[in-house]
Amino acid sequence: MAAPADEFSKLYGAGDEEGALDIATRTLSSGALFAPPFESVSWLCEALRRRRRFRLALALISQAQERGYHGWRALYLRGTLEALNRRLHDAMETLDRSLSQSPEDKRPEVATVLARVNVIAGNYENAQRLFAKYSKIRDLAPRTADVAVKAAFCAGNMDLALNWARQSTNVHGATAERARFLAMVHMDRGEWQEARKAAEEGLKADAGNIGLSRLKALAFFREGRIVQAINHLEGIAGAESDWTEGKIVLCKCLVSAGRRQEALVVFRSIERESGFEEEVALLRAQLRQGDDPSESDAGDVRTYREKNPFQDREVQHLLANVPDDFAPSWTRESIANSGNIPRAIGKLFHSVRTIMLRETMARFGRHEIGYLWAIIEPLIHVTVVSCIFYFIRMRDTLGMNVVLFVATGIIPLFFYMKTYSGLVNVLKQNRPLLNHPGVQPMDIFFARSILEFFTQLFVFIVFVVAIYLFIEEYKFGNVWSILTNLFGLWITGIGMGLLIGSLVVFAESIKNVMDGSNRIIYVASGVFFTLDMMPPAVAEYLEWNPLLHFVDGVRGNFNPLMGGTRVDIGYAYVCAVAILFCGLVADRALRHRVLDR
Repeated sequence: MAAPADEFSKLYGAGDEEGALDIATRTLSSGALFAPPFESVSWLCEALRRRRRFRLALALISQAQERGYHGWRALYLRGTLEALNRRLHDAMETLDRSLSQSPEDKRPEVATVLARVNVIAGNYENAQRLFAKYSKIRDLAPRTADVAVKAAFCAGNMDLALNWARQSTNVHGATAERARFLAMVHMDRGEWQEARKAAEEGLKADAGNIGLSRLKALAFFREGRIVQAINHLEGIAGAESDWTEGKIVLCKCLVSAGRRQEALVVFRSIERESGFEEEVALLRAQLRQGDDPSESDAGDVRTYREKNPFQDREVQHLLANVPDDFAPSWTRESIANSGNIPRAIGKLFHSVRTIMLRETMARFGRHEIGYLWAIIEPLIHVTVVSCIFYFIRMRDTLGMNVVLFVATGIIPLFFYMKTYSGLVNVLKQNRPLLNHPGVQPMDIFFARSILEFFTQLFVFIVFVVAIYLFIEEYKFGNVWSILTNLFGLWITGIGMGLLIGSLVVFAESIKNVMDGSNRIIYVASGVFFTLDMMPPAVAEYLEWNPLLHFVDGVRGNFNPLMGGTRVDIGYAYVCAVAILFCGLVADRALRHRVLDR
């Protein structure tokens, strides 16, 4: 078969690439041996690949290898062509050999192809490892970057998938595929607003992408934006009649909006489909709550509507299209129970108790030993500060043991600091809970603040009892005085947490500034001193700090010399109540903006 190869070489050397390619194609198609010069094999394989003659290109490289065409480049060409011929196992083995033999500067190119073949074969962990080791996402082509994001996502590494998706979007802009994975990562993490924004970015690149439209609609539902969710779900349901999950969500939204008749129509179409039996059973029970006008006395529809105006379709439509900022979050059940004060209190108690149990398990684990951290943290503070006092020869402070002195300063101050840190981001951390119709933001505030109060009270009792038993017996003061001062520190923490947590909508740096200020407050609130210990010129300014009055008020019940004449509990409570009032007002005025962040 020297004649075809010679003719190919003449045409290729003369620059007639099309003629040379035709000769190669005819010869390889006939099954004859074709032996072009090795330096033209790479070009010829690429040309055949462009013509989608993958089988012929693989036969060519196989013949070239039999004639002695070896090295990493030959293996790379063969592995790529085996992948194009859907011989994935052979392709991965060949490319892996090529990767081990290739020079350093060529390994990213080979590793990228090998990673893509692994993704096609479903070996997502191997693909993720190759992309992470050999590639920089910002240097990859947009489609290859999408493959890398898919590999990390399917391997379960959500943090890496999120990082790669953001890097690629910053360099190449949004694509529908990458935006879909980005939205799915956010959905998996419960970050509904970020998921919706990612889906919207993807829809700008591909407006008709049904997968992104579904994710956007589900994100609206998870955010609690029922009106937008209904509008999007109704649009998708017309084009995608087989999307059962979307129908279920649409039915839930319609029920929440009070549009029961439309919900029943959607529900009947769900009942005819298989799967989702548990969800269907829950919807059936939900729709059976209350009367159905279609099943009531047909001759007295007007009377029924007069008794229950929320069943009127026009009223339902108006309520469902109220703007988000003014839409009521109440359900039919909460409206029915609005005048029943005992039932409302019982429901509030149940909601707060449930959230408290959830917060306890989230913070301290499901085992009792996790709760020890609440004691270990203040123990570290007390130990470190007590050692400092001991080594600077302040082993006895106005007749009070140094450990008791430090403990009665740090632990009361924790009532303020822990309550503040627990409330400042509480809505952002618990946003998914608000998708439950029975949970209101104030339930979450109550639960978190009550949990902090009793946690710190438990720690305080443990410390004062342990010090009495093992360090020094002291004369205890008035229990109500201690609780009064601790309560003042607690409500100050609530007010400051609500205030700063609301003001962050204007600038994230407000929280950072307050975190820095709390370090100053830690030093200036009586942990290391009392008002009576300071010179009058300094105490005159320190006594503006209400927290110092509360801390000194607690400490004075363990040593009468500590609660001196400068402690003004009335002034401290005026400041605490003012801070609490400002926090409640800020929360009420800015809550919708906090939830939209």
